[in-house]
Amino acid sequence: MLILRRYGAHHTDDDLSLFTFKRLLSAVLGIFAIVATISQFLIRHKLSIDLGQGDCRWTEAKPLPADSDPHGTLVASYPGSGMRITWQQIEGLTGIKVGDDFKFSGPRVGIIKTQWPHYQGIWSFGSTLHQVILVVRNPRWAIPSYHNILSEVDYAQDWNSAFEHIDDLYTKRAPLGKWVKWRDLKFDEELDLWALHIDYYMEDGSQYWDELDYERVGQSPFHFRTDDMKPWPKDSHCIYDIDCMPKEIISYEKLRNYETGPEELRKIANAFRGEKAMTVLSNEAVDCVWFETFLHADATQNDDRDDTSFDRTYYGFTNDQTQKILDKLQYMKDKYSQEQYTNMTVATRLVTIFDEYIGELEEELANLKLNPAPTPVPNPHYHEDLVSWYAELAGGERYDIGKVQQMRGYWPLVKHLYNTGEQ
Repeated sequence: MLILRRYGAHHTDDDLSLFTFKRLLSAVLGIFAIVATISQFLIRHKLSIDLGQGDCRWTEAKPLPADSDPHGTLVASYPGSGMRITWQQIEGLTGIKVGDDFKFSGPRVGIIKTQWPHYQGIWSFGSTLHQVILVVRNPRWAIPSYHNILSEVDYAQDWNSAFEHIDDLYTKRAPLGKWVKWRDLKFDEELDLWALHIDYYMEDGSQYWDELDYERVGQSPFHFRTDDMKPWPKDSHCIYDIDCMPKEIISYEKLRNYETGPEELRKIANAFRGEKAMTVLSNEAVDCVWFETFLHADATQNDDRDDTSFDRTYYGFTNDQTQKILDKLQYMKDKYSQEQYTNMTVATRLVTIFDEYIGELEEELANLKLNPAPTPVPNPHYHEDLVSWYAELAGGERYDIGKVQQMRGYWPLVKHLYNTGEQ
């Protein structure tokens, strides 16, 4: 037989030296071992495939292998800010399954999404992560989107109740009547929380809530800290668990737009690139995977509500509320334009994003003034009626005295804040 000379073989009459055979067998087994290793990696961790020259093939994301030790990333946003599209794009980009703060499964997850410190988020992941990506969305659209989620889970105030409606998420927008009532009751609170969520990360853990306000809602008997109370304490999570200052700011509006989306996704890619256990497609393939993810990601998202609901533009604000959003955006723009933020790339990004939001809101407010809505009949009891409505719908305020008095370890700490006469 003829044995290839590159392995030191020669022509024999059906015989072959044992030494040569061992070398050949070792080489073949080595090749098999390499192929098996690559196959196991692909089975355990499917990364969208870079085919070169800007082409790619999308594959479903998988959890990181149990023996990995990743440089973890926290992806944070105010509720309703496009987190679902964001994590779908991250999974397409990295091939890594993105974890959820309410379903944290261990230190090897690598990427976790959260709404923390908003009361819809929890810090379940301890000190397993290392950096933050902050996702922002215009509050004009984020707040109605958040209310749609609340409506879909029947205004549940705990995880178990919300989970019963998990299949209803991203299926239909709220009834318009409920939106108007919730908006008029919760508008100021949620607009403040939208801004405070950004401040929390940009100020590396600035704790805007009282220590005893474990829900972080600022509802009676508590209130959020104000600027004249600064410096605020720093949240211990940002001291001991993670560097809360964002490594990157992502605009939801830009990420979902086909003209700007791939470039926004590259910002995410650069935040992951080179970090331990983080696999990322090449920059050349990002355009491809951005489009492929929108085609293949099967989880429902905001656009899936379009066929079952009123158009999102119906879920608007009054003139006064729109002006308040504009004032808040201008305040945030001015704040992060100050000298102390001049050399911070993420602050510059925020200012640019806020400027775009301001332009959009100015145009919308001008249209509202040209086409004013009918003036409602004055109702001196309107706020009281809204409070009663929401108490019946969602179980009342989170610190209702009847609830708190049942918390034997907590009540002694806060009873002095309630007008009960107890000492």
